[in-house]
Amino acid sequence: MARRELAATLDGRRVTDLVPPAAGEPMRDYAVRATGELMVRYLAQVGDAPAPLARPPL
Repeated sequence: MARRELAATLDGRRVTDLVPPAAGEPMRDYAVRATGELMVRYLAQVGDAPAPLARPPL
């Protein structure tokens, strides 16, 4: 994913706004999960429309 594609996926939001960390989630685990969720959103985008916001983790 290029920087411009990441910027389009985030659509002006912070990563933590799009993929909120779970309470007590270690940073390393969050980074892996957020990266995966961002990639799924990027691949799911249709045209220029950003993917919908993630549900907070259970």
